[in-house]
Amino acid sequence: MLSTVTWRKMLISAAEILKENKIYLCELDGIVGDGDHGVTIDRIADCMRKRALEEHDDDSIKSINEDLSTLCMNVNGGSAGPLWGTIFEGMAEGIEDKKELKIEEVKDMFIEARENLSLISTAKVGQKTLVDALYPAIDAMHTIESDNIKDVFKVGYEKAVEGAESTKTYIAKFGRAKSIGERSLGHMDPGAVSISLMFKGLYDAL
Repeated sequence: MLSTVTWRKMLISAAEILKENKIYLCELDGIVGDGDHGVTIDRIADCMRKRALEEHDDDSIKSINEDLSTLCMNVNGGSAGPLWGTIFEGMAEGIEDKKELKIEEVKDMFIEARENLSLISTAKVGQKTLVDALYPAIDAMHTIESDNIKDVFKVGYEKAVEGAESTKTYIAKFGRAKSIGERSLGHMDPGAVSISLMFKGLYDAL
C-alpha cells in the first residue's frame, strides 16, 4: 500500500535531491543546452516540497498530484515545467481519489503518467530526452511481480538511472541539443538525469 502520508515524504525526499543537484544539472545542460535546466528543476522541486508540506483534511494522492501538475505547469524556464506538469497530471488521472493505493494502483498511476506525456511529446526512447529515463522506469515498475512497494520503486529507480546513463550514446533529436548533433554524444541528457534523481528520491524515502 502507498498512503498519502508516505507519498508526501517521498515527494519531499525527491525535491531535496533535485535541489542538491541544481548546479550539476546546470553544468550538464551547459554542455548540450543553455545551462538553465538546474534552475528550472530547482523551481519544480520547490513546488513539490511546498505542496507536500501542505496538509488538508481532504488530501489524497490524487489531489496532491493534481495540484503539483498545476504548479509545475506554471514554472518558467524551458519545457521542463510543462513536461513535469503533464507527468503529474497523468499520475492524478490514473488513480481514484483516496488516501491509500494498492500496488497495482500505484503502477497504474505511473502508466497513466506515461500515456499522458505521450499525448504532448513524440519523443521515443533513444532520442536523448527525459523519456529515456522515465519510460524504462515505468515499464519496469509495471512488470515487476512483488507485493512490496519498496521493490516497485527500487526497480523504477534502477531503470531510470540506467536510462539516464544510456543517453550518453544517443544523438539529441529534440531541443537546443539537437542543433549540436553528434557533439551531444558522450554527454548525459539533463532531463533524463533529473528524472532519475526524482526516482532516487522517491525510493530513498521508503
